[in-house]
Amino acid sequence: MLSGWLRACALVMVGLVSASALAVDKPHTVIVVGGGLAGLTTAYELQSKGWQVTLLEAKPTVGGRSGLAGSEWIGNAKAQPVLNQYIDRFKIKAVPAPEFVRTPSYLIEGEYFTGADLATKQPATAEAIKRYEAAVDDLARSITDPDNPAANSTLFALDQITVANWLDRLSLPPTARQLTNQQIRTRYDEPSRLSLLYLAQQTRVNRNIDDRDRRAARLPGGSAVLAEEFVKQLKVIKTNSPVSAINQDKDGVTVKVGSVGYEAEYVVLAVPLRALSKIQMTPALDAQRVGAIKSTNYGWHDQIMLKFKTPVWDSKARMSGEIYSNTGLGMLWIEPALKGGANVVINLSGDNARIMQAFGDKQLVDQVLIRMQAFYPQARGAFTGYELRRSSIDPSTGGAYLAFGPGQISKYWRLWERPLQRVAFAGEHTDTLYPGTLEGALRSGQRAAIQVQGLSEGKSYEPVKAPPPKAPEPAKESSGGIGGFFSNLFGGSKPEPKPAEKAPEPAPAPAPAPAPVTPPAPVVEPAKPAVVEPAKKAPAKKDPAKKEPVKKAPAKPAVTHKTPAKTDAVKKAPAKASGDKAAPATPAAPAATPAAPAADSKN
Repeated sequence: MLSGWLRACALVMVGLVSASALAVDKPHTVIVVGGGLAGLTTAYELQSKGWQVTLLEAKPTVGGRSGLAGSEWIGNAKAQPVLNQYIDRFKIKAVPAPEFVRTPSYLIEGEYFTGADLATKQPATAEAIKRYEAAVDDLARSITDPDNPAANSTLFALDQITVANWLDRLSLPPTARQLTNQQIRTRYDEPSRLSLLYLAQQTRVNRNIDDRDRRAARLPGGSAVLAEEFVKQLKVIKTNSPVSAINQDKDGVTVKVGSVGYEAEYVVLAVPLRALSKIQMTPALDAQRVGAIKSTNYGWHDQIMLKFKTPVWDSKARMSGEIYSNTGLGMLWIEPALKGGANVVINLSGDNARIMQAFGDKQLVDQVLIRMQAFYPQARGAFTGYELRRSSIDPSTGGAYLAFGPGQISKYWRLWERPLQRVAFAGEHTDTLYPGTLEGALRSGQRAAIQVQGLSEGKSYEPVKAPPPKAPEPAKESSGGIGGFFSNLFGGSKPEPKPAEKAPEPAPAPAPAPAPVTPPAPVVEPAKPAVVEPAKKAPAKKDPAKKEPVKKAPAKPAVTHKTPAKTDAVKKAPAKASGDKAAPATPAAPAATPAAPAADSKN
């Protein structure tokens, strides 16, 4: 009797131990929504930690907004540290870049200039570009912490100013302004739609990285090669699976794809903001996030690869690498074709891409060929075909990648770094240092994976509280002799010799915050992405504890400077497309006159 009772107790104890062991061994589960490089990175990192991962991608293939070119020029470990980590880990072979492609060059009225050529043949243009670079570097120097760019009331005020407004005050000569506009479009978006604080912050992040670091190696096959390596590692990927709803409660989440529901403990949303607007969230997103989805600016970029039997441009100059045009060809990237011939990738960005949205694919290509034919008469005869990627009309992105407009850093800075209960967010738009780039996408995937791991361990992620803007410190002269921030806000200044006996001047009062500048409307306004309203269900009870505390906006000083109301004089039509960070050249010809190029004198 006693022995039987002891055997029963032993069996119960063994059962309890076995159940406990199974509970410990059972892997955590997560669903990653979005198969771009941010989502692939998140899935890879969590699976490497023993998580059971399901990746859902709405499109037929994964890879997201990878570049169009057959190869991509990538930065070294200084410019793109995380990208280079994965390239080394997956043993991907990159080819070192030849020296002649590592610095940008220019195409001015059809004539090709290297940087050295420009200084010799058009010294006024070269000097003006240097003056712009010095002025934007002066703004960048004033940002001590790029993770908190609006650290004082003066820097906060920069977020209310457009880059175009600031450029107007620099009074650059026409050609220099056109080329400067083109560079800004290519990397971000139209200057009239871009926050000056964002330009300054991004310049601060990349301040010690020169162009040679950015174009250090060639990645054959482009970023799609990296995406393929991630895919090889992942166990569960479901394409053609657009997510329509996400419901979360205290026990887990349910992700709906049509009539199918996937269950897991956590979700990572690695999709652009416009795609996020089409997913019904329960509980719903807070008002601040809803506002960010509706209004955050995305840079517009279209990318065209034109294929030729021979490099038609060689008759005038052996163009190569990254070339900024001032006459309707945006930013060009010349590369050898993989099977003979020659390819040129043309990036149309900013308002150039917005104007071109009215054209069909063939019409768009024809517009670019018309402009090339004007400078290279053999272009039409040597043309063999094209490939096209039109981010500007992609309803899932509403552009290509994040480019903060005026006032938006003040409202939405680091908003998407904060999880929403069991949901974390990833994507280039969620990275503070490298938004709009491959590096930013990879970094955001790593961060989201760390956050989900932390959530499973009971960690709480409170809102990122940036210190409120404070009064600026007294302006100091840099070691290079450039004037202080306030004196250089609109154009920089050369150091003035100070008499030895002269006492230092007191720091000026905080610069008043200018009124938000309304960017000049493009010739063709971009269509706003439709927001699909989910079917209304019985109203869920709101938990007052989950409401965001209302924060007072930092005090803004009053305006003292006038907002210039300049529009670019029409010259020749430009066109432009994008790469990792891109923006176009002068606006292209309107749809009503497809054969007539028209370009802005200040674009």
